[in-house]
This record gives sequence, C-alpha cells and structure tokens, in this order.
Amino acid sequence: MVFHLNLAFSSIDEGEHPTVVDRCYRPLLDLAEAGIPIGLEATGYTLRAIKKVAPEWIDCARHLISEGKVELIGSGFCQIIAPLVPPELTRRNLEYGLRDYDALLGAKPEVALVNEQAYSKGILPLYQAAGYKAVMMDWAEPASHNPNWSRALADRPQMLEGAAGVRLPVLWSDAIAFQKFQRYIHGELSVEEYFEFLSDLIVKGAKAIPIYTSDAEIFDYRPGRFHSEASLGGAEFECISILLESIKANEDVELVLPSEALRHLEPETAPIRLETSQVPVPVKKQRKYNLTRWGVTGRDDTRLNTLCWRKFMDLNAGGSDADWEALLQLWASDFRTHITDKRWQSLLEGLPVESEQASYAEANMEAEVPEAISIRQSGRFTAIEAEGVHLVLNSYRGLAIQSFGFGPADLSLSGKLDKSSVLGTLEHGFFEDIAYGADFYSGHLVHEPRHAHKITDLGRVKHDVFWQEASNAVVIQGFLDTGAGKLTKEIIFCPSEQSLTIRYDLSDLTIERGVSRLGFVTLNPDYFSEPDLFYACHNGGEDLEYFPLSCSAGVQEINHGKAVSRLVSASTALGMSGGCLFLGDDRTYVRLDMDRADCAGLGMIESRTIRGRNFIRGCISIDELDETSRMVPSGLADRMSPLRHHIRITLGKTRNLL
Repeated sequence: MVFHLNLAFSSIDEGEHPTVVDRCYRPLLDLAEAGIPIGLEATGYTLRAIKKVAPEWIDCARHLISEGKVELIGSGFCQIIAPLVPPELTRRNLEYGLRDYDALLGAKPEVALVNEQAYSKGILPLYQAAGYKAVMMDWAEPASHNPNWSRALADRPQMLEGAAGVRLPVLWSDAIAFQKFQRYIHGELSVEEYFEFLSDLIVKGAKAIPIYTSDAEIFDYRPGRFHSEASLGGAEFECISILLESIKANEDVELVLPSEALRHLEPETAPIRLETSQVPVPVKKQRKYNLTRWGVTGRDDTRLNTLCWRKFMDLNAGGSDADWEALLQLWASDFRTHITDKRWQSLLEGLPVESEQASYAEANMEAEVPEAISIRQSGRFTAIEAEGVHLVLNSYRGLAIQSFGFGPADLSLSGKLDKSSVLGTLEHGFFEDIAYGADFYSGHLVHEPRHAHKITDLGRVKHDVFWQEASNAVVIQGFLDTGAGKLTKEIIFCPSEQSLTIRYDLSDLTIERGVSRLGFVTLNPDYFSEPDLFYACHNGGEDLEYFPLSCSAGVQEINHGKAVSRLVSASTALGMSGGCLFLGDDRTYVRLDMDRADCAGLGMIESRTIRGRNFIRGCISIDELDETSRMVPSGLADRMSPLRHHIRITLGKTRNLL
C-alpha cells in the first residue's frame, strides 16, 4: 500500500498546504504508529513544502522510517514526465530527490514509483543508474495492450526489461484496485462489495495485492479538479483505519511494506516489456490519461514545454543546482493539467520576458539556380531533380509533397508514385475501400478547431522558386489564404543532404484551439519491405527506441491520433525527446525532425493493411484536446519569443542508423 503525497497538486494552492498536511498526511503517520505498514511516496519538493508548514511531521516520518514502520518510495525532486524530457533532466531529478530524502528523512529508497505512471523503456536505465532496485508501475493499462499476457502476471512482481537490456523488478500498482479502495472509503461501495473484490483476487491466485497506490489528498479533503468528485463526508481516515485493521486481523493475509512483496518475485521469471507499437508510452488509469495530457494540451503545454527545452539548452553547458531545481519545477507535470488560476499567474509573473531568437538567413531571390539542378513545371506539379534525388510538389494542394525519393521524377508528374518514390501522396482510389477513398498527402498541415470547420494548407497556391546559395538549397515559397487568415509556407530542398525543410509562418492566422498536426509523411508502400518496417524515436532515454510495424497479417493496426472520446482527441503519442522520428525498413528510413526549442511537438504513427496494401504515415502534433485544455489565451505567448513551426524531412540509409 502506497500513498502518493503531492503538495504540487495542480488544483491545490499553496495556502492550502497546512490544511492538506493536517487532514491527509498526519493520519497516515497515525496509521503507521498503530502498526499498519504503509509506503509513502513524495517528491523532494513536497517534503520541503511539508517542512515549511509542519516540521514535526518530517521528524515523525523520519522516526517511523528508521523503525521500519513506514517505507519511503522514491519519486524525484519534482514529478516530471520522463518520456517528454531529456535524460539529463531525469538524471538530475532522481539525484536531487535522493539528496532531499537523505537530508530530510535520513532514508535512501530502493523502490521508485514512475512519475504519473508514464513509462518508456528508455527511462528504465536511468532509474537503475540512480541506484533504484525496483520500480512501481500500473498493471491495468499496459495489460490492456498486451492481450498475450497471462492474468497470472498480475499476481506477483515481475521482471521488467527496458532499453539496453536493463532489467529491474516491477511492483504493480493497479488502477482498478485503488479505485475500488477509493470508492469504498468515499461510500460508493459497501464493505461486502469491497471484500468480495479482494477475495476474488485471492481465489484467483494473487500473492501480492496493491490495495492502494494513489493520492493521499482525496481522503478527508477534495482537490476540486472534477465536478464528479465524491462529496466530503468526513471521518474517511477513520474508515481507512478500521478497514486496514480488519484486513490485518485476517489470518489468511499479511499487510506488508511495498518492498517486502518482492519476495514473491520468482527467481527465473522471464522478463516482460510494458510498451507496444500501439502504445509506446503506457500511462496510468483510463485511456484519457496519455502522453498528450502533459505534452500538448492543458493551458498551453506546447509553449511551456518549448520554453523548458530552451532553458535546458541554455543550462546544459553549466548552471547551479538552484538553476536546475528551478527548471525541474517549471517542467513539473502539475503545471500541465488542472493548475489553478492563482498558481498559473504566479508562474507567469516569475518568468522573465524571453529575448527574440535569431532569425534564419533569407534566401537570395536574385541568385540563379545552378544548371546541375533541374526544375520542371508540368501542370499542377513542380519537379526538382539533382544529385540522384527528386522532389515533386503539388501547387493545387498547397505545395503538398507529391513525391520525394530517388532517381528521376517522371512518373510522379502523372500523379502516381514511382517505385523509387519513398514518400508522397497516395492518390484517391489507391486503396480499394471506400472508407479510404481520399488523397493521403505528405508535407501538409491540418488544424481542427473545437467549434469550427477544419483548416488546412491544401488550397491552390502561387509560388516562387529561387536559390539559397548559403545552404545549397532550392527554396519554394507560397502564400495561402486559409479562410482564417494568410499562411506562408516555405520549402527548402537540399538535394546534397537528401532533405527538405518546411517552414510555416502562422502568425496571421486567427484560430481557436483544437487539434493541430503537421509534417505528415505518407510512405510509398511499394518502396518498403513489409517484414522489416519499423518506427523509432527517443522517449526520454539515451537510446533510440525501435518498434516493429509488421505483423503476420501485413502491418499492425496503429492509430496514435485516434480520439478516445469527444473530449480527448488522441490515444497516445511519442515523446520525441531527441527531436526526431524515424519510419522505414532495413534499407531506407524517413526522418522527421522538429527542434525542441522551436516547438516541442509530439510524434504520432498511423498504420494498417487495407485490402492487401499498406497504409503507413507519421506526423507531429502541436496541439490536442482533453479535459485539461483551456480555450482562452494562457498569457505565456507574451513572455516568450514565438514558436517556430519548422519540420525537416530527410531520407537516409538504415544501416547508418543502427
């Protein structure tokens, strides 16, 4: 049983800290003093905040930990979403947390609860390197994406395998179990119903049941996040005490500290992986909780995360511990969900106004295109060929990429993809299924406001072509009227690097928040080897994380951007903490880049086999919707230089990537 203590809770103002400590945290120590073994998980920030208002609580907790009545479960200095941040930040977060645990509680935890239960295989080596011997992670959500798992895996701790072959035991938390506990304490379940739930788990063979692994602040207090929160009836910790004493009195079960459950880990247990290609970053509880919640929703997550990346890049060459602590606090998850108006305003007032970023060099419109570069106009298509690569753009569709690949562009000028085309547009009728009876473009933008019609850059466009001598690139520039304002789109094609960069100027658009995705790359299924298809990116770790796309029936059905409900616009996403996303096979990859300091968007993959033909595409999301989204300006844009909506697409050889 682990209680999560969090005085950075998004909907709790600082003035409420004494009340929370008195109502929610003191009773936990009373339970321990009465002989109920409990785990307490808290950040260094929360422990410091407790010490400010109740230093005697810290002293008592320190004593109970030393006596073995309480086990401290690790978190970090702040609660951050590790798959979204650079590994250096997670290393410091874990290090600073351990420092505070030692200084305040005289303890070094061996088990860490993964922050917000947002896990990627890349972060497991960081926990091991910090000295943790096990992690705690949700069972219910990863299990729902691994139908091949036996239910028996939930009955005891398992061995988890992450990146670089790192293995650590995992103690399960469980969303169903802790929600049952909450419902009973809040009076929504009878005692008979709750004990029937526990008995059923025992009958099925459970050896280690995580009775509770969630927030302490929801008992005898309500954070006020949701209208649906249970009414406050009082004496809830008294109810918890009676329940736990009743369980303790049962001779068939034993209440133990969390790490004691590790004795049920079988010695020769085969390791498991939590991540899948469908859900590369599993998160706690129901599907509405996914990586977009802290990445591209909230009041202004995309801007806030981009600001954090800019500060990280400034600090990475140096910076004091105080500087790093300030950045960790700015990157804390609670600023990205139900943060109160008062705390958000305090955050804004504490931010210095950011200086303008250096602008990119302008192309010389007078420079002549070298003779070695062929530029042809054929109807709606503009074809550029040089150094064994080609790019074909469709001026009737906002300079969408008709074809980007190797060799000549001849066939692509007829509206079809050649076998040498790596990516481009799959024309209307490509798939023999009316459900997919549309054009599937590449290199475009789609914005779907919550209360208005879709906005795209797929209209007709007049464009200019000129040479950028400084970067040996052809520049194609167009201007579109979207109906919501004018949009500038610039494509910089560098044949020698087999790359193109799409730059948008969206400053003249007047649009409400919604779902914004751009940088689409639609693969040519005839170019790639089906059995070897993959995608890869960094999700908070040092190493690229590879995910297979193929399966026995063609390619796996994946749709990261599929809406969960009317309120939640996406199912999952990729952290892209390295700033890049790869799609390809064992020969060729397509690399999609978006600099984290330009705009910290998230990656998304969609794939399926449609009547024997494969549909595979990737994109970057810069805005999604969920119940944390605010539709009014956050004020953050006034403190920052503008976001840059720049995407680079590169072709490369996979052998150079592996």
